[in-house]
Amino acid sequence: MTKFMQSTKKKMETHGVTKTAMVGGLACQRNSFLFDGFKTVVVSCEPKKDKKGKAEGYDIELQDTILVPEGGGQPSDSGLLRIVKGNGDSSTINKSVQVPHISRSGLHAKHHVKEPIEPGTTVEIVVDAVKRMDYMQQHTGQHLLSAIIERKYQLKTISWSMGGLITEKKSTLEPNDYFNYIEINRKLTEGQITEISDEINQFITKSPQEITVVERISSGVDEVDTSKIPDDYDLSKGILRTIQIGVIDSNPCCGTHLESTSQIGSILILPNQTTVRGSNSKVYFMCGKRVADYANSANKTLSNSKSLLSCSESQVPEKIEMQGKKLQQSNKREQYWIKKLAHIASEELRSSLKASGKRRAYFMEEEFGTLELLLQIFKGISTHLNGEFEAYEIILCGYERQTNTGSLLILSESGEKISSLASKLGSMLQNLKGGGGKKGGKWQGKITSISNAELAALTDYLTHEFIAH
Repeated sequence: MTKFMQSTKKKMETHGVTKTAMVGGLACQRNSFLFDGFKTVVVSCEPKKDKKGKAEGYDIELQDTILVPEGGGQPSDSGLLRIVKGNGDSSTINKSVQVPHISRSGLHAKHHVKEPIEPGTTVEIVVDAVKRMDYMQQHTGQHLLSAIIERKYQLKTISWSMGGLITEKKSTLEPNDYFNYIEINRKLTEGQITEISDEINQFITKSPQEITVVERISSGVDEVDTSKIPDDYDLSKGILRTIQIGVIDSNPCCGTHLESTSQIGSILILPNQTTVRGSNSKVYFMCGKRVADYANSANKTLSNSKSLLSCSESQVPEKIEMQGKKLQQSNKREQYWIKKLAHIASEELRSSLKASGKRRAYFMEEEFGTLELLLQIFKGISTHLNGEFEAYEIILCGYERQTNTGSLLILSESGEKISSLASKLGSMLQNLKGGGGKKGGKWQGKITSISNAELAALTDYLTHEFIAH
C-alpha cells in the first residue's frame, strides 16, 4: 500500500467519512439549480489509470455532490472543487481543482481530476452553470418532444443523442453539430413537425407545465418501466427517479431537468430527417439558447452570402445555383484544355526522347502545374515508352504559384535510376515527399512548399545538368 493510500485510509477512519449519497439521490439531482456554495467532504481519492496502465489523474468520491455524472443521454457536468481551509466565517479557499468529467460507477459518482485531494478535506463545489443550463434545456426538451410525438402519433423514441459535444474525432463544431436528435420508427411529415412545434411552444409560453421528480426505493420500482435502467445500477439499493412533466409525461431518468417547461425557452425542429436502420428516422432539434445562437449564425452566413453574391436574401438560392452551373462549365473547360496541353506536352517529350542520345526529357510548368496535368501527361506518354524506348528518364514537374506547392513525377524503366533522381531532387527540395517506382515505372511526389531559391535551382538542374548528363 502506497503512502498516499495509507493516508487516504487513515483520513477516512479519522473523520468517519464512509457513507456517501448514491447516484439517484445526489444533491444535484434533488436541486438542479444548485450551482455553487455547496460544501461537502472528500471520501476517497484513488489513482486512475488508462487502458495501458499509465497514470492519468485521480478519481474522487465526495460525501455528496452538485456535479452531475454522465448518464441518461446527458453528458457530465464540469466545474471546480475549491479546497476549504478553516471553519465558519474564518474559512478560506486554499486553491481550486478543475473537474472536467464526472462518471457513474454503479451507485457512486466519480470526479476525475488531475491532482489528488486528501480524504477528509472539505471542498466547495462550483458548477459550470452555463453548460448545466444548456444541457437541461436540451434534455427536458427531449422528454417533452418524445412525449408529444408518442401521444399524437404513437411513435416511441428508440434512442436520443445530445449534440454540441466536442470529441477526439471532432474538435471543432459546426452550427449544425449543435442539433440533438431522437430516433423514431418512421419519418414525420413537414405538417406533423409544424404541429409538434406549435404544441411544444404552447407548453413553453401559454400553458407551462411544472416538472417534478419522484424518487422510489426498491419497494416501489415495480410501478415503473425500468427496461432502460443500466444493468450496473442496483435498483435494490439505489433510487429510481421519475421525471414528471405535468400530466404529459412520466419517465425514469437520472439526468438533471428544468423546473418548468417555460424554462425550455424555445425549440427548433428541422423538417429534414435522416433515414436509419430500415425505415427509422432521426428527428433533429435544439432548445433554449442554442436556437438563438443558431439563428445568429445562420443570419451571419446569409448576410455574407448576400454580400458576396450582390443580391437580396430571396435571390441567394438562385444565385448559388447559377454559380454552381458556371463552376461546372469552368471545370469542363479546364479539363478540356488540360487534356489538350497534356497531349501536346507528351508529344514534345516523345520527340525530345527520340532526339536525345541519353533518352532524357523533362516538362516544367511554373504557374498552374497541377498534379492532374502531370498525370494526364504521364497517361499520354506512357503508351509509347515501353514500345519505343528501351531506356528513358523523364521528370515531370509542376509548380502552383498561388499555393506555393508543387508536384513531381519521375518516370523510368529502371528503379535504380528513379531512386537516384529522387535522391538528387530531394537534396534540392527540402519539402519533397514521395515514393513508388522501386522496380521502374512511376515515382510520385509532392512539394508542400518551395522557396524561390529552390525553384531556381530546380529549373537550372533540369535545363542544364539533367539534360546534359
